[in-house]
Amino acid sequence: MNHISSHDAGRRKVVSTATHVLFIIIIFVLPELLMAMALPRRGSFLMMPGFYGRNLFYICVFYLNYFYIVDTTFAHRRGRKVVPFVVINLLLLAVGLMLSYYLARVMPYGPKHHEPSTLKSFSFLMRDAVMIILTIGLAVALRLSARMQDIDNQQRQLQSEQQATELASLKSQLNPHFLFNTLNTIYALIDVAPDDARKAVHRLSGMLRYVLYEDVKFVSLTQEADFIRNYVELMRLRIASRPVSVNIDLDGKGDVQVPPLLFIPIIENAFKYGILDSSGSPIELSLVVRGDSICCRTVNAIAGEREQSDEKNSGIGLANLRRRLHLIYGSRASFVTRSSGGIFTATLTIPLQIEK
Repeated sequence: MNHISSHDAGRRKVVSTATHVLFIIIIFVLPELLMAMALPRRGSFLMMPGFYGRNLFYICVFYLNYFYIVDTTFAHRRGRKVVPFVVINLLLLAVGLMLSYYLARVMPYGPKHHEPSTLKSFSFLMRDAVMIILTIGLAVALRLSARMQDIDNQQRQLQSEQQATELASLKSQLNPHFLFNTLNTIYALIDVAPDDARKAVHRLSGMLRYVLYEDVKFVSLTQEADFIRNYVELMRLRIASRPVSVNIDLDGKGDVQVPPLLFIPIIENAFKYGILDSSGSPIELSLVVRGDSICCRTVNAIAGEREQSDEKNSGIGLANLRRRLHLIYGSRASFVTRSSGGIFTATLTIPLQIEK
C-alpha cells in the first residue's frame, strides 16, 4: 500500500499553516489596512487597541469552531448536533457584540475620544455581527472540507491495503497452482523418460527460485520472458511429439516492468487443453511488444466440442488472471478469449507502462 510519506505529511502541514496565516491576513488585517489608507484621519490602525481586541476575538471564534465546536457538534461521528452548534455560536455572537460595544465606548476607533451616535454604534454592531457570522461559516466550510479530504484519504488508503492484500493472496494461490501442474508433468516423465525427468527437475529448481523467492511486485519483461521460455522447454519434455511454436519479440523493451507470472496462466491453459486434442495441431505462443502495449497470445486446438473458455473448467488460473488485471491495470488491460472451428485463442494485452 502507498502510505503518505513523512515528506508529504510535512509539506501538507506547511501548506496548511501558510493557508491559515494568509487567511488571517486577508480576512482580518487587510480590511483594516485598506480602511486606514482610505481614511487617513482615522489614525493608524496599529495604534488602535480596538483593532487588536476585535480581530483577536474573530480569530478565537474561527479556531474555536475549526478545532472544537464543528467536530463535537455539527460534524459529530454519531450524528449532527445542530442545536448545540447554533446555541454555542449564538453565545459567541452575543459575547462578540458586547465586546464590540465595549470597545466602541471605552476604546473608540479614532484618534479622539468621543461618544459615537446611536445610529453609528448600531451600524458598527451590525458590521461586527456579520463579520462573526462569516467567520463561523468560513470555519465550518474549511473544517468540513478538511474532514472530507481526510475521509477520502482514509478510503483510498484502505482500498490500497485491500488491493495489496488481495494481490498477495492471488499470487500465493498462483504459485502452488503452477507448482502442482509442473510436478504432474515431471511425474509423467519419470517412468517413460527418466533422463528427461532429471533435466526437468533441474530446470524446475531454477524456475522455483523465480516463483517462490522473487517476492516483488514487478519484474523486468526480460525475466518474465526467460521464465516463459523455461516453462515451454519443460512442457516440451512432456509432449515431445506435439509441435510448439514460440515467438518472443520484446522490441528492445526488456527493462519494462511487469507483474511476475502474469502471462503464465494462459500459457498453462494452452498446454493443458492443447495436449488433449488428438489431431496433433500445434500450440502457438507469442509475447510481443507492439507500440505502447505488450501482447501475449496463445492458440491451441480444442478436444471435441469442449468449451475451454469456461473458467469453471479451467481452474483458478484464468479467474485469478482477470482479477489481477483489474486490480493492477483497471480498464487499461484486456483479456479476450475466442473459440471457433475447434481452435481456441486467448489474447492478453497490457500497457507498456504501469501507473504505480
